[in-house]
Amino acid sequence: MSQSSSGRLYFPGLNGLRFAAALMVMVSHIEQLKKDEHLANLDAVTFIGKSGDYGVSLFFVLSGFLITFLLLQEDKTTGGISIRKFYTRRILRIWPLYYLIVLLGFFVLPWCLQASGLENVLITAYWKKFILFLLFLPNLAMVAFPQVPFTAQAWSIGTEEQFYLIWPLLLKKFKHILPWMLAGIAAGIIVLRKSLFILRDHMPQGKLQSCLSLFVEFLNTFNIECMAIGGLGAWALFHQKRKILDVVFHPVFQLLLFAAIGFSLSTGLFGHVKFRHIVNSLLFICLILNLAGNPSTWLRLENPFFRFMGRISYGMYMFHPLCFYLLFYGFKNFLYSQSMIRADLLIYPGVFVLTTAMAWISYELIEKRFLKMKKKYSLIESGE
Repeated sequence: MSQSSSGRLYFPGLNGLRFAAALMVMVSHIEQLKKDEHLANLDAVTFIGKSGDYGVSLFFVLSGFLITFLLLQEDKTTGGISIRKFYTRRILRIWPLYYLIVLLGFFVLPWCLQASGLENVLITAYWKKFILFLLFLPNLAMVAFPQVPFTAQAWSIGTEEQFYLIWPLLLKKFKHILPWMLAGIAAGIIVLRKSLFILRDHMPQGKLQSCLSLFVEFLNTFNIECMAIGGLGAWALFHQKRKILDVVFHPVFQLLLFAAIGFSLSTGLFGHVKFRHIVNSLLFICLILNLAGNPSTWLRLENPFFRFMGRISYGMYMFHPLCFYLLFYGFKNFLYSQSMIRADLLIYPGVFVLTTAMAWISYELIEKRFLKMKKKYSLIESGE
């Protein structure tokens, strides 16, 4: 972690980690989309099929870490937390690109595809889903209705916004017992899900069970435990809890950490629905702490390429499904006539280049304008 004379905080390596998370999601989604289009795919391979799940969990832990650390720093520097300015910053960072994707997904791309005779994507419950997306409940729309093409990835953005809605309020109210609150949230959500699973399974079938089942599925997308664990890491680093950091920074622990992450990714051992987010989030926050606060970390992700890719990672995450379909429909006949290896030689470089270009354009023409506005409301700035 570094801090300039102007008070700007910068955590080395986290842009690279953000890019890695986006790349994991892209790989997983490409294989899923290939499967949906009946192309040869690797979706059944554990490392590939689960990589998106791991990538999203990593995003959530990063969000919890960064937001909690910045709020703690704001509280220390200014003597309080401005809820209004926090919400304004989140709106300026998240909403422009989110609503651009929503508008494209609901009002532009479906009509383009239907006019081309390629696919009927104007599916049922159109306006109900649109309202849920407007209210930042795309994760509820995802479990309640069929997906809207090109917008399914927005479910995790909705989860983060729901987290942002309550997080500064909780932090401001319970900052004196912050670690206990965060640990309680992480444990409590697991207990709540398990209890509701049992209750649902023992209820007679009917409308009440259907509503409960829907709520349980929604809770499965509300991965606040990942963000709470990220917040615990921020608390430990902010307050320099040496008993924790000395263990996490130890070379032997780092070796075991990298081995555990690699083992988890390659085998899906920690993939059980009740515990996968807790276990993987604990691994990820240890990785984040080493990158952000350990000058002797074995993993180095700090270079101009990773900084650039990390800056545009939000756009990469939001645009990559659209880029896949642009490539797929542009070379459909060719892709079906090739082996999987030859098809992937077009698909992966093509999607990566298209996504990077679109994310960069989005960052330069849209996001950067709002980021400049965001600085007016940033009591503690982060980034380069």
